[in-house]
Amino acid sequence: MGKLKVKKSQKIACIVIVIVAIIFGCVGLYGVTSRTSQRGQALISEMRLQAILDTAGTGAVDAYVEAAKAEATAKVREEGGGMEEIREATAQAEEEARALAEEEGIGSVDLTSINTEPLGEALNVLAEAQEAYFAEEAAAQARYIEENEEAVVSEEASTEAADASAEEEMAVEGDAAMGDDMGGDMEMMEETVDLSGFEATEEMLALQEEVDQAYTALCEEIKLVFPALTDDIMEALKPTITSLVAQQGDTFETQYDRALAQSGMNPGATGVIMRQGKTLTTSAIGLLILALTVLFYTPLVKKLGFPRLLIGLFYILLCLLAFIYNLSLPGQISNTLVRLGMNGVLVLAMLPGIQCGISLNLGLPIGIIGGLLGGLLCIEFGLSGWGGFLFAIIVGLAISAVTGCLYGMLLNRLKGSEMSVTTYVGFSVVSLMCIAWLVLPFTSNIMKWPLGKGLRTTIGLQTTYLHLLNDFLSFDIFGVTIPTGLLLFFALCCFLVWLFMRSKTGIAMSAAGANPRFAEATGINVDKMRIIGTMLSTMLGAVGIIVYSQSFGFIQLYQAPRMMGFLAASAILLGGATTSRAKISHVVIGTFLFQGVLTLGMPVANAIVPQSTISEVFRIIISQGIILYALTKSGGDSRG
Repeated sequence: MGKLKVKKSQKIACIVIVIVAIIFGCVGLYGVTSRTSQRGQALISEMRLQAILDTAGTGAVDAYVEAAKAEATAKVREEGGGMEEIREATAQAEEEARALAEEEGIGSVDLTSINTEPLGEALNVLAEAQEAYFAEEAAAQARYIEENEEAVVSEEASTEAADASAEEEMAVEGDAAMGDDMGGDMEMMEETVDLSGFEATEEMLALQEEVDQAYTALCEEIKLVFPALTDDIMEALKPTITSLVAQQGDTFETQYDRALAQSGMNPGATGVIMRQGKTLTTSAIGLLILALTVLFYTPLVKKLGFPRLLIGLFYILLCLLAFIYNLSLPGQISNTLVRLGMNGVLVLAMLPGIQCGISLNLGLPIGIIGGLLGGLLCIEFGLSGWGGFLFAIIVGLAISAVTGCLYGMLLNRLKGSEMSVTTYVGFSVVSLMCIAWLVLPFTSNIMKWPLGKGLRTTIGLQTTYLHLLNDFLSFDIFGVTIPTGLLLFFALCCFLVWLFMRSKTGIAMSAAGANPRFAEATGINVDKMRIIGTMLSTMLGAVGIIVYSQSFGFIQLYQAPRMMGFLAASAILLGGATTSRAKISHVVIGTFLFQGVLTLGMPVANAIVPQSTISEVFRIIISQGIILYALTKSGGDSRG
């Protein structure tokens, strides 16, 4: 093994980054550990108390102003004035009252000027009561979801139910619009939870009573500071004050930010370090990873390639940001593993096409259509469970084998133009099936529109094989849910393709794809090998969409399959494949990176810029950017 050659500039950059990482790490660890100390708890209590007093002070000023306006109104009426005089008098009284309140400090108080011990004790009692309530509420909701599987639904499912009651013409128009984007967005449906039927438990009601009692005790202490406050005002301020004290899923950061925004007090350098401790510590880890990347840059680029190294670092960055923004990193990793399994077989379908010589099989929708027909027939015949899943696969394989053979024969007649032909054929088949979905004689009410003819765009799999692979032997480890069945099925498909590629036929197919003239000279029927590779690719596409749909929870028709060939091609090229050579490792690496970045990209973007559409823009930039990279890669290779 040769000695690692590192440039002097790399060493210097690595040392500087490590020093910065050590500083960040030390300061961050001090901030994180200080949070649980007496000083950290005292800081939060002080900020929270100041925020509550400021809120109560606002109520006190409002009460003072209302009293002044009432007095002015009464005086004008005694003098026999009309409504115009009352409005003028009350406006003037409000202006003078607010000015006087500000001058006399009626709505503000300095914590150093009052005895905060009784207030602090009452506040702590309220905080503990609220935290106990929120803990019981979260546990009760989790039990409700577990006992009522129908509570877990999706936005698209709700949309489908709404469409079912609408007119057919309107529904079809909506489907066409939605279908235009579903090729790249099918995987972006996220599960939401419907808790409309959830009711508070007896334990929650008892804890809520304790919260009310603690709030009443706190109000009595606040009234000693602001005598103008009444019970009605304190009741009106209850939602604001209790939300300042504690909320479900609270962290040090959320408590700090709420209190700081409401109080506006200066927490000092120590407070800022406590608040940013987690960010600084996480940044230190990121800098250490960056330092290692700089030090081993040359061998990493040689081994992985620059695009995979860059996107790999970007994925690590997203993981660190998810941790900083409290986005449940284990949950995001769980989603990434699910998407790896559900998209993996579709990406694997690209491998035989590349190896046999047709390059990227952008006509993958031909196979996907076969898999969709298998799934629809499964619903039509009322099959479910493993039997229904295997039936859908068998039917999908049979249909895609025939269409794949015809597709391969077509490509043999148009050698040299495979990229454009596969794209055209894939789009054409999808467009043709848009008509077929409206006229095929399916009779199941699950699939048909309630009015007229034709199949719905979104068809649920709740009655067939929903999450069959996802739930099989799944388990949790450190909060990460491992979809064992889904990953095992993907691994099985990879293993079968690996075995085929090492068989006599597979070796001959790879030889025909790598050098057609040499292969033909050795007696290999190149056209036959291309047909076999095309058929295998198409059949894997059929299996892939069935696996995808069972994990996704729905079958998507019409324009949905249109772009899936591009997404699969992008993933395998991202993994290290070229248009003339691909391996199983390229499939796994590319799918993981592609889906991992998309999975983490949207929630991180939403956390950074909340209440915006930046996550959708971010997703489009990532997905379309990788597709653009794939197309540039596909144009630069030739078969020697």
